[in-house]
Amino acid sequence: MITFLSGGTGTPKLIQGFREILSDKDIAVIANSADDIWLYGLYISPDIDTILYLFSGLLDGEKYWGINNDTFQTLDFLKRYNEDIWFNLGDKDLALHLFRTKKLRRGEKLSLIIDQVAKQLGISAKIFPSSEKHIETRIVTKEGDDIHFQEFWVKHRGNVSIDKVYIKGIEEAIVPSGVLETLDESEIVIIGPSNPITSISPIVEIDQIRRWFQKNKEKCIAISPVVGGSPLSGPTAELMKAEDRESTALGVAQMYKTLCSCFIIDNQDKGRTSEIEQQTGLMVEAQDIIFKDIDVAKNLANYILQRGNVV
Repeated sequence: MITFLSGGTGTPKLIQGFREILSDKDIAVIANSADDIWLYGLYISPDIDTILYLFSGLLDGEKYWGINNDTFQTLDFLKRYNEDIWFNLGDKDLALHLFRTKKLRRGEKLSLIIDQVAKQLGISAKIFPSSEKHIETRIVTKEGDDIHFQEFWVKHRGNVSIDKVYIKGIEEAIVPSGVLETLDESEIVIIGPSNPITSISPIVEIDQIRRWFQKNKEKCIAISPVVGGSPLSGPTAELMKAEDRESTALGVAQMYKTLCSCFIIDNQDKGRTSEIEQQTGLMVEAQDIIFKDIDVAKNLANYILQRGNVV
């Protein structure tokens, strides 16, 4: 079993490489649920849904969100009633949000709803939310506004001056049943190349999960989401700066140094290997981590599996 900590873009691309080698039943994913948001009267779980659509073959592989070849007529009509439509939901995609919202309003657990959806979609991989209870990443602007991460990134397109970032409700987060057991059973646990502030921190800052990583760091590997000074995707640089961290492989390694034993950087950053090792105590290895096609992701997957004597 290989388990991934995942956000919505970088890590799913890496998972695709592993799926070229492993059976889905040998893969587990703990998906960030702090991007979840109530909107249009529906409970939306962007990162979780990307993983569900990935394993079911429904994912729009260009955008890495939503369903392939979906349409948006429902929201187009909703605009006619002067609704502020800033978060796109496709017509087919709406079915999942309606289903999940109905179940949540009945008091069902998010993890069990995900299990039901996965079974209906023919998914054999294990997929978990990071928390059973709602948590959310919030951005406090320098003007004093306190907004959801989705508002920051989607509505305002990141054009907001950030004062601080925090995870609302993280102290009350509930680890879903089966998560810790799956981590125990895993031969390798991978912190994927997702945004370290808004995708990975909302998982590893949950007390039980953080303690598990600190006790089992020898079988944990992290992949840098930054190459040179540039993030592979999303607003990583701005968010790292808001946390007083440099947006480099070293900056990310410093965040993960108590959670893993090995940190994989891109070949472009190979010259910083010794520096990162000396400052973090991690074993640092350089590979191609820019997933311009499936072969790059597959090659990295092969490298990690061979390194861990899994294949």
